[in-house]
Amino acid sequence: MRRTLLLLFVIATGLWACKKTNYGGDNTLPTVDSAGLTSFKIEAKNNSGKITADVNCTITGDSIIAVVPQLTRNKKWVITFETKKSGTIVKANDTLQVSGNTSPDFSQPVTYKLTSASGLTQTYKVKIKAFTGLPILYITTDAPVVSKDAYVNGVLNVDANAEYDQPAKGIALQMKGRGNSTWYRTDFLKKPYRLKFNSKAPLLGMPTAKNWVLLANYSDKTLMRTKIAFELARRVKSDYAPQSRFVEVVLNGDFIGNYLLTSQVEINENRVNLTPLSASNITGGYLFELDAKLDADAWFRTPLKNTPLTFKDPDAPTPAQLAYLKDYVTQTEAALFSADWTDADKGYAKYIDAESFMRWYFVNETIKNQDSWDYSSIYYYKNANSKIGMGPVWDFDLSGGNCDYSVAKDFDGWYTRNGTWMLQLAKDPAWNFKFRAMWTNARQKEIKQMFDDIDYYGKQLQLSAAQNYKRWPTLDQYVWPNVVWLGSYDKEVAYFKNFMTQRVAWIDANINSY
Repeated sequence: MRRTLLLLFVIATGLWACKKTNYGGDNTLPTVDSAGLTSFKIEAKNNSGKITADVNCTITGDSIIAVVPQLTRNKKWVITFETKKSGTIVKANDTLQVSGNTSPDFSQPVTYKLTSASGLTQTYKVKIKAFTGLPILYITTDAPVVSKDAYVNGVLNVDANAEYDQPAKGIALQMKGRGNSTWYRTDFLKKPYRLKFNSKAPLLGMPTAKNWVLLANYSDKTLMRTKIAFELARRVKSDYAPQSRFVEVVLNGDFIGNYLLTSQVEINENRVNLTPLSASNITGGYLFELDAKLDADAWFRTPLKNTPLTFKDPDAPTPAQLAYLKDYVTQTEAALFSADWTDADKGYAKYIDAESFMRWYFVNETIKNQDSWDYSSIYYYKNANSKIGMGPVWDFDLSGGNCDYSVAKDFDGWYTRNGTWMLQLAKDPAWNFKFRAMWTNARQKEIKQMFDDIDYYGKQLQLSAAQNYKRWPTLDQYVWPNVVWLGSYDKEVAYFKNFMTQRVAWIDANINSY
């Protein structure tokens, strides 16, 4: 009986409480004020002649992003938006906005601020990108670019696509072709280029300089092998590792594809930062290259191992400069292969910066770069009154399992180590100990980040790859010297990632017997 009375009391109390809870006179919940957006889009009907279909923007937290698929330089868009509550005031960069009417300029990110009727506020950072979302370089030249020897005058206009602060507009420049097989092969339809600004200027967040390179990556169907190598090099602090940006290039009104914009290999305070040579001091700085093609005006071979070395900077050394560097490198090689070669005072350590060599070697061996075994793009530098160092790393389109004419196509086996100087260094127990330690340390961070980079750029380049291979339909074709041609961009990226997974696993298994 007591339990029944207690139950009736609880029910009655609950009913009384429900009747007393009256928020608005009709037992409804209170209205919650908000200054948020529920939708944000670019409608074709309000942007006549610019788009053919509506573009929905993605709202994530306080960020709004959209990619308009057209290749357009007009960045003023009429936005149609809806707010969570009526009466909300919407401003873009402090200018009042009317849905479906006003058109801010989205050349740079735009800040939208919403203020509700009661004074609540919410801000959004809005980025509206064009075409593929990558920065776009519009280059106009006075004549077609048909030579790697003769420059053509032109102008560069940069659409940073709301990603970078780009103060320089209408950059006067000269343009020519670049590369060797990538330029001269008739089956390589997409060409690489060299840009030379008339005056130094920063570019897409990279430091001020005159000389820039557009790498075509025609034989690398992932478009990213060189970028992955550059980023790995920067993380392991390989000397003077280049900065780079993926860009779209429009040359004289013709879209010519996805390119990797990067710094020219040169002596420059923002590139290879060496002390300039002078008549009174010829001990540095020099930038020189091991190049089996001897593709330079000034070059020499070492008397002991016949190592072919070319002058990169200065490209036209004086007789005294040429004689000095040749003599220093000759002494270096002699010490490296002498009876006392591991002696700290008499051996190679007197002449080369071993840690600099190791950082360069680490990147090339990890990605198994075809050219890194005594062929080309192997850069050395010597600063004033200092030892020889290695860097920057360069030219990785034939790496990561993308070369069918040598053992570089296989994930197993030491490769870069087989170079004349590198093989000798690998015989030094002290070198071996330091390299094993470097690999073990980098394995948990830098190598993991390399795989994260592959995933990241594989996603970032989806739209760009689609446009690139629409312009250059090679995904299902052999392009020298491809090991595979798989018919889709995603499969090419997966092949590269799988190669690197196996490569890293092989090094893990063999590092202690290095």
